[in-house]
Amino acid sequence: MVRTTSRSTRILAGVSAGGVLAAGAVALVLSTGSPASAAGTTSTAYGVSATGVDPVGATPSVSSDGAVKTASGSAAGKAGTFSASGITVKAGAGMAEATVGALTVGGKSIGSVSAKCADGKTTYSHSGAAPEASNLKVSFGGGAGATVQIIGAGGKAVETITVAVVKCGTGTPPTEQPPTQQPTGQPTGQPTQHPTGQPTTKPTGTTKPGQKPGQRPDQPAPKPVPHDGHHPVTG
Repeated sequence: MVRTTSRSTRILAGVSAGGVLAAGAVALVLSTGSPASAAGTTSTAYGVSATGVDPVGATPSVSSDGAVKTASGSAAGKAGTFSASGITVKAGAGMAEATVGALTVGGKSIGSVSAKCADGKTTYSHSGAAPEASNLKVSFGGGAGATVQIIGAGGKAVETITVAVVKCGTGTPPTEQPPTQQPTGQPTGQPTQHPTGQPTTKPTGTTKPGQKPGQRPDQPAPKPVPHDGHHPVTG
C-alpha cells in the first residue's frame, strides 16, 4: 500500500512537472512567436480631402520612408462646395510638408494653409481667417492645417473639408548624390586623322601642264635692248 502511494505520488509529481514544462513551452512560444513591431517611420502628406455630401479623396498625396517624394496640383468638389489651388506636398524619412495656396469654401475665401512635420513634431500656419458665415465652421490646427465644416439644416454638418495634413516619424532623408559630369570635349593627346589618298600639300598654282612636280618652270628669254652703233636686225 505504501509502495502504491509512493508510486502514485511519483506519477502525479511527474505529471505536474510535465505540466509546468508544457506551460513554460507555451509561454516561450507566445513570447517569441511574433516579434514586436518597430515604430512606424513612413511619412505622409496630402493637400485636401472632403467627406459628406460632396466627397473628395486626399489630393494630392505622397508617402515615403526614405527619399523625399513631392506632388502638386489642385482639388475641388464636384458640387462646387469648395476649391483648393496651389497645392504642394512632400514627404520623406523624418519630414512631411503640405501647403494649400488658396482655399475657398461656400464662396468664402479662407486664404492659405500649411502644415510641416520634422522629426516627429508638427506645426501649422495660415494666412487668412475664419470668415463670418453662419453656415461655415472653421478651425485651425489640431491634426490638420484647417478643418472646415459646412453647416446644413438643423445645425448639422453636411460636409467636412480637411486641409494640409501631414505625419512623419523620426529620421533624416538620405542625401542625394550629385550627378556625375560627363566630359564635354575630346580627350587630348590623340592625333587628328585625315582621310587617306589626299595630298598633304596644296598646289602653288605655278605648275604648268606637262611639268613634273618640283621642276622649275622655263624662264622666258629677255627682250633685246638696242644700243648705239648697232642697227636692229630686220627680216
